[in-house]
Amino acid sequence: MSDSAGLIEARLILPPEAVAAFELMLSDVVVALSSITRDDGATWELEALLAPGGDDGALAQALEQAAGIAGIDLPEIEWRVLPDVDWVSETQKILKPLPIGRFWIHGPDAPEVPPVSAIALEIEAGLAFGTGRHATTSGCVLALERLARRRRFDKVIDVGCGSGILAMAAEKLWHPAVLWATDIDPVAVETARDNAAKNGLWDAALYTTADGMTERQVKAAGRFDLIIANILARPLMLLAAQIEGALAGNGVVVLSGLLATQEAMVLSAYRTRGLYLVERTVKEGWATLTLAR
Repeated sequence: MSDSAGLIEARLILPPEAVAAFELMLSDVVVALSSITRDDGATWELEALLAPGGDDGALAQALEQAAGIAGIDLPEIEWRVLPDVDWVSETQKILKPLPIGRFWIHGPDAPEVPPVSAIALEIEAGLAFGTGRHATTSGCVLALERLARRRRFDKVIDVGCGSGILAMAAEKLWHPAVLWATDIDPVAVETARDNAAKNGLWDAALYTTADGMTERQVKAAGRFDLIIANILARPLMLLAAQIEGALAGNGVVVLSGLLATQEAMVLSAYRTRGLYLVERTVKEGWATLTLAR
């Protein structure tokens, strides 16, 4: 599969309740992703574009994890090689700007002009997760916007920053806060840095590759009064001790990347460390949680 010169299309047929899990898990390992409901309404068709020479192991792992999260057997996958076209650019040209609260999320070729009152962010996700179109990302943006109505934050970190969309939203809401954006994937960190530069925010945050909160620079930064983590349920649970340890006394945590069915076990990991639930929202089966001490 990885020896082909053209992009590769993978097509899966999924039950409706499994679509969100596959979208989230595949977003980090494919070039582009789309899903549509089929005529019968009982199934969805998911199409993913993969780069030639890509990491087949990462793809296989993502598919297995998605099936595990959704609680289904891995469905049959139909493969085909596509003509040599820049599908990422072509897809981004037709994506319409996305309003999320006061934010206006758009790609580099969007023809529409944002409303005067909107906070515009140009996002090119590339191989990093986070265009705002997934329910976890939009859920976090809206949670940040609601927090901004109540208080300001002076020291913020986005853990697992992906494209950098949440770090940039935080910078727009709480400038001139000290802002960190980290990801375990160096490609994501570079994408986030590039997106920040396109939005005139390249010097507003420290972008660094880090696994959780244990990287030396992050630990040396001290405690944060806002920690954002849009990853997955299991990593969120594993990071609970690190996040609580890095949180200021009056700090707030915004978590997403977990299914609503996983909410109780994630909350339990944080409640045992003295954090309580302030707010929860659910969109398309994905939960966004706001916690505080």
